[in-house]
Amino acid sequence: MGRHLNRAIEHFGTDTRDLLEGGRYALLHTRTTEFDDLRPYIVGDDVRDIDWRATARSGEVLVKRFVTEKHHKLLLVADAGLNMTALAPSGETKRDIATIVMGAVGLIALRRSDEIGMVYGDVRGSVHVRMRRGENHIESTLEQYYVHSGGNVDVSDIRTQLSYVAETHRHRLLLVVVSDEPDVSTELRDVLTVLTARHELLWVAISDMPAIGAEAGEAESYDVATGRIIPDGAALGPAVLAAYRRAEQQRAVELDAFFRSCGVPFVRIAASAEIRSKFVELSEAYRNAAR
Repeated sequence: MGRHLNRAIEHFGTDTRDLLEGGRYALLHTRTTEFDDLRPYIVGDDVRDIDWRATARSGEVLVKRFVTEKHHKLLLVADAGLNMTALAPSGETKRDIATIVMGAVGLIALRRSDEIGMVYGDVRGSVHVRMRRGENHIESTLEQYYVHSGGNVDVSDIRTQLSYVAETHRHRLLLVVVSDEPDVSTELRDVLTVLTARHELLWVAISDMPAIGAEAGEAESYDVATGRIIPDGAALGPAVLAAYRRAEQQRAVELDAFFRSCGVPFVRIAASAEIRSKFVELSEAYRNAAR
């Protein structure tokens, strides 16, 4: 495997059983060569499937049925803008964690021979990688995202990518969104309403390292979207620091409530080391939502 899928294996493992299962997005049915049972012939059946020996014994025309493999169509929807160049609480770049998260989805797709594609970009627009199967396709898709997100990118706005998907993808898919923690807005709710009416949607948010709170003498942080320096906690004082932490806690509560109200399973990931446990959590929420 290539470097991105190998990194996903390092943090996620190879056991993908029961992960992202339980929804209603199985779309493709491919017949295998494994015999299942017999049933009466109906007009339109392939005459090559007629079991002549069983037909002679029973007195009616019988055809063989074969085991059907269910394949799925998954679309990764990823923020590749400036927000993903920021640091997560683990000290890793959010872009690195996002790539490993999407590699984990790729490993799940590989096990089931699922088709997988990607839409990524920033506020300027979206890049669409069409759906295909296979290890080489997944590795190439991850590399495209990784190179693009490390280049000349603009401000993040995941609504741009979600709106593109709403306009261009009409058939039912499983959408896995990978971004930072979005701002709650009417516009975001509107696009999610459109998407969840047609598709199944899961959301993985890569958490930000706290913007303030560093001790005196530590490097000051800066806003990746604006480049503005953010003073450390010692310079701002304990009252400002406490107010910031309360505001962040409230924002997290509001974001959780927002996704619950939209019916979208949602998890935060703060480090690559959390990916396995968070996928288990997301899969459980997905199964419960489908009941």
